Amino acid sequence: MSNKTIVCLYTEWATEKVFYDKLLDYIKTKSPNNKFSVNEIKKIDIAGIGKFQNKIVNKFRREIASNAKYEKYKKIVFLCYDEDVFDNFVNPTPPIDRDKLLKDLESCGADEVVPLVAHKSIEDIFLIDIDSILASLGLKMSDYKKLSGSGYQKIKTLCKKARKLYQKGGEAEDFVNNLDIDKICKTKCEIYCELCSVLLGYRGCK
Repeated sequence: MSNKTIVCLYTEWATEKVFYDKLLDYIKTKSPNNKFSVNEIKKIDIAGIGKFQNKIVNKFRREIASNAKYEKYKKIVFLCYDEDVFDNFVNPTPPIDRDKLLKDLESCGADEVVPLVAHKSIEDIFLIDIDSILASLGLKMSDYKKLSGSGYQKIKTLCKKARKLYQKGGEAEDFVNNLDIDKICKTKCEIYCELCSVLLGYRGCK
């Protein structure tokens, strides 16, 4: 194996892909030369949790494992999805067999497989920076404190109050681009530190 590395970042929806685009831009600022230590990064939106398992394995096998270009590369896979799909109260039959997915990817040639699981959903991660969300929507903290429900339901309601549409799985660039990624990354360092370590060769928060 050569000393080259490819990172594959598989996201559940376009919403997550936009967030991880911004997160990667933030992590890159932690490098003294504004570069990652890996040779290539592929970001793939799987477009739905129902297709997540088989589609990831098939795409990884076809596009990476069977690609002669990456034959000698170290292959690191990050799986980005929401924790709530495994909540027995929300979904008694989770759409992903996590152990099988990791084993299938490793048997296809993945050297490392790392889950990046948002608790409870990516919208709950967004709500860490509620101040920026409210500012971008022109709302007040009182509009938020009255809300109940999931992170997704809260954000959808806030956007509706501001006469904007928030759709699960939508690209949401305008919304995500207003988030304070530094605040989110520091608050959820336990989730994102391994991604940071792989991309930089060290933990950017240190």
